Amino acid sequence: MTCPSCGYQLQKLSVTTDSGGRFDVDHCGRCGGTWFDPYEINRVPYHEVLRLAKLTVLPLKQPTLLPKRVCPSCHKELVHFSSESLPAKTKLLRCPKCHGIWASQRTLEEFKNHQEETVQEYKEKGLVFPALSVVFVPALFSALLFLTTFFTINSLQESKEFRTKAVEILDYETMTPISNSTIILALRTKTQVLSFISYGTSTLEMKKEIISKLPSYNHTYRITGLSPNTTYIYSLTFEDETGKRFTTSLKQFNCCSVNSP
Repeated sequence: MTCPSCGYQLQKLSVTTDSGGRFDVDHCGRCGGTWFDPYEINRVPYHEVLRLAKLTVLPLKQPTLLPKRVCPSCHKELVHFSSESLPAKTKLLRCPKCHGIWASQRTLEEFKNHQEETVQEYKEKGLVFPALSVVFVPALFSALLFLTTFFTINSLQESKEFRTKAVEILDYETMTPISNSTIILALRTKTQVLSFISYGTSTLEMKKEIISKLPSYNHTYRITGLSPNTTYIYSLTFEDETGKRFTTSLKQFNCCSVNSP
């Protein structure tokens, strides 16, 4: 993968979240920019941003910026957008197809510093923070705030445990497209549970459906009415015999690649 800004080869670097999780980002050691897959920019803490900056060896001469910046993953032209959750005049670049985010070193530091200050302000005032993380999406040529989680700060640790439990319950899952607008979701769980799915093109438009109304090991659901060549996000929820519900982290699937007979 090459840097959208200067064309230099991107390096995969591992970062650690505040909750102890780890994931890789693609970082340019020449100009200092970083590429984030969907939702990743919200998971990286400010101290890891500073660590990435220290790994960048900026040349004495400013690298020549490319006239056109394209997604390093799917090669679509990146688009500028801003949001009220960003500091004034701070902009990020986003891929309209895969929803990845490109941030320069300076922009990333400004964004994460502003994000931490906002969270701290809510904590000090004893207010419920409206969202733990945000992603930005263009819609009708304007930027909208894209909320990527429904949990408050006070329930962060509990939600992490619930996501871990959901992963433990799930044995396997498959997504099988059967037409250009329909996918069959098949699940197997390690215990008998009720199951549910929430899906949509953004967290602002999630459709919630029941998969299994009765406790079961095997769960099947037909997802219909999908738009071809569209990326959807979804999560699975399991309810055990005590009535407790455990929800997975957000995942993705693409609709729908089916060969014509």
